[in-house]
Amino acid sequence: MQPSPTKVNPDLAKERKKASFNPTELTYLLYGGKHKTERKRFLESLLVKDPVFCKEDAYILDRKHGYERALQRGLRAVELCKEHQITDPDEIILLERFAGTIFPFHLNKVMFIPTLKGQGTEEQKAKWLPLAESNQIIGTYAQTELGHGTFIRGLETTATYDKSTQEFIIHSPSLTACKWWPGNCITVGDIGAKFTPFTNVTDNGFLMFDHVRIPLNQMLMGLAKLSPDGTFTKSGNSKLLYGSMSYVRTIIVVDCFWLLSQAITIALRYSAVRRQGRPKSDEPEAQLIHYKTQQYKLLPGLAMAYATKFTFDRVWKLYEESQRNFAAGDFSMLPELHAITSGLKAFTTSTAMRHAETCRLACGGHGYLLYSGLPDFYAVLNASCTYEGDNDVLYLQVARYLVKIASQVQEGKTLPPSLKYMSRKCEHCPVINGEGFLEPEVQRTIYQERTASEMRTVAGALQRRILSGMDPADAWNDLCVDLVRCAKGYSNSVMVSYVLDSMENLSGVSPNSRTVLKSLSDLFVLWGITENSGSFLEAGILNCSQIQTIRQQVYALMEQLRPEAVALVDAFDHSDYLLNSPLGRFDGNVYEDLFRWAQRSELNDQEVQPGYYKYLRPLMRDNKSKL
Repeated sequence: MQPSPTKVNPDLAKERKKASFNPTELTYLLYGGKHKTERKRFLESLLVKDPVFCKEDAYILDRKHGYERALQRGLRAVELCKEHQITDPDEIILLERFAGTIFPFHLNKVMFIPTLKGQGTEEQKAKWLPLAESNQIIGTYAQTELGHGTFIRGLETTATYDKSTQEFIIHSPSLTACKWWPGNCITVGDIGAKFTPFTNVTDNGFLMFDHVRIPLNQMLMGLAKLSPDGTFTKSGNSKLLYGSMSYVRTIIVVDCFWLLSQAITIALRYSAVRRQGRPKSDEPEAQLIHYKTQQYKLLPGLAMAYATKFTFDRVWKLYEESQRNFAAGDFSMLPELHAITSGLKAFTTSTAMRHAETCRLACGGHGYLLYSGLPDFYAVLNASCTYEGDNDVLYLQVARYLVKIASQVQEGKTLPPSLKYMSRKCEHCPVINGEGFLEPEVQRTIYQERTASEMRTVAGALQRRILSGMDPADAWNDLCVDLVRCAKGYSNSVMVSYVLDSMENLSGVSPNSRTVLKSLSDLFVLWGITENSGSFLEAGILNCSQIQTIRQQVYALMEQLRPEAVALVDAFDHSDYLLNSPLGRFDGNVYEDLFRWAQRSELNDQEVQPGYYKYLRPLMRDNKSKL
């Protein structure tokens, strides 16, 4: 949904003309076709024309007024949903993305309701779901405590069952038992400002319980039951408690796509407009995108953004398939689903954060301005590296799964189809020329064999320590750095496989679009090898000469993608309203808009600020009298 400006920056216009493909084709591919794309644009248009969602003061509101604005927008969003009969949860999330604000019912939609569906009895769902879905009640998520986070068994809050009244007595026995970070907490108190304005509009709070009584029938009993006499029984697979977390971690992957694709759109458009330096004295200043260093900063991030979207599409299908299996009583997919979603959450958030920060740095001083939008993207991605599980803790959960797989290999057991490669003997890659490294099966094998080699090595080291008499917990801690490294490699390998599968199953795109997407896929895969070359060398999969060949192939891919870059970010279909950044304007009129945004600073409200008369003028007079 881009404007039709009368004036477009000539450099940006030239960049668009260089493209060999039609960006609209890729837009439809990314968003599921023409109809869904038009629906997406319609939903955004509802906000664009509504004054409640105006973003003119987005970067100058203080926290108190920003929070109030978020509540106002949340209420208006509910009204819009009623007016236009918007009931699809995915479309409601889209409205939130376009608004650039976390609505006050966010956790209610993405965590509370899915938990009710997954863990409630039929009677409980009949009672509570209509109330939650109509916002008559708004759920919060209060797991993390002041003194404990990921270590669930260490949580101090107590729930004591009173048989005489059939109630749970919830109590916080110490300061460190205070619930910390609950979202949508409208009860006790706020924990203070966070890293970014985007999350500062949310009322994350603290919550302490003083012998609060909760009726027994408000315990979700879909998977476990407590009878009135206090007898506890399991009524389902307890591992399904991971269901809500797997769902949220899957959604975080697509969040990374949205945030990174916006950051890379801003940085690449700005790089086409900004001219800096004169490589040759007889030529005008060069566009930033002309410099190879700028291309090396930004094009891998562009490839990562596309790869993340394709990865989400694949892992979402896996999640949906697993839910169907669970409903039929088949839980065989659960361990792998947990490992994949945990690993991809960790890998995509940390990698997207790195690229978003690179985007900010690539825009120089202007990228440091809050209203460039880039600091916010970095900060939100930064936060995502620790919420819903610290990334290293998640990687260690993945590692536990991989250690079990390594044991199954030793025992000759049947492995999940996606991990059969773990049982084959690792061999050095025979490819020696750059073109050979563009073959999908070569790429897939390189990543899989690194994972298998690393896992065998660390699993063997773990086993030897335990057999020598070391306590298993100590042995695990002794090797946890290597275990995290293995889990990262595995998660990277999963993502590579998903991207390669997506390229093999492309439909509805022209040969030119297919060629460009193949180059993006190749860049994502091969850049990942060069950036982590030590692990491939150590595993014996590649040698130094091959790494150098791959690096040259990366440079060649960047040369191919450089004229396509602006059209590739146009295909993300991010409007000026969504980006809310003068650097990322579709028309490229960066400097005019930067100056316009600067006028909004509250320090420009008066010709001379009171602080001048109060502090600077006396200082200048005193110094003058002493001269």
